[in-house]
Amino acid sequence: MAKITIDIETIRQSLSDIGYEISDLIERENNGINWQIKFSNSGAIVTIYDTNNKKNSVVNGKCDEEERKVLKNIVDRLKCKEFQIDPLNREIVRRINERHEDFDIDFKREWYLPQKKADMLHDILCLSNNTENKDAYLVIGVDDDYQVLGVTKEIKSNDIIDYMKSKHFAGEHMPVFELKKLFYQHKTIYVIVCYSSKYVPFYLTEKEQRVCEHRIYTRVGDTNTPVDKGASYIDVERLWRIHFEREME
Repeated sequence: MAKITIDIETIRQSLSDIGYEISDLIERENNGINWQIKFSNSGAIVTIYDTNNKKNSVVNGKCDEEERKVLKNIVDRLKCKEFQIDPLNREIVRRINERHEDFDIDFKREWYLPQKKADMLHDILCLSNNTENKDAYLVIGVDDDYQVLGVTKEIKSNDIIDYMKSKHFAGEHMPVFELKKLFYQHKTIYVIVCYSSKYVPFYLTEKEQRVCEHRIYTRVGDTNTPVDKGASYIDVERLWRIHFEREME
């Protein structure tokens, strides 16, 4: 069995990117090389062994069984190069740690109930129509106090796409978005990335529950346009100006 080549620097960077603050990374010699990683924001202690056994990292220390199990799985998969941490993960962790929402980021404690999907539609419209015309993030699994609760139920991208495609958007232009499954330490979070687009402002031509037709929603600071109101004249004008300035792209 061929020996696994361990890229300890990539593992270190990946753990940092998902929110673990590494306080010590010690290379040791004890019946072969191993690395011990300690964190300043977690009681977990990770030991990675340089052997041909794929899944032989150990997680000890003062952490609960859930963190022990998930963190070991993450480290083993990184060690075996079975997956990579999404480049966006580092940015989302940074934004969570800043502990405030803004025009381009909105935190939700949990996923939308089936009967509340129109709330998701409203949130995506507001973020997609931000007047800075920047990529924006709808983060699921973080509460109002910026505590990361995580998401235990799988969210499927196709469910969101199918729902959005069933709605009637002006000019047949639907917001451009992507669902990403990310981590905050050992907890899973989901992020709907609402991409910058030349087709702003996005709005409906047929009403969907409380989300009104022919009404433009946006996000000012950390606040969405209320679902029963519309964006201000100035913000609507700004969005149309972006539209026409980018028309030839």
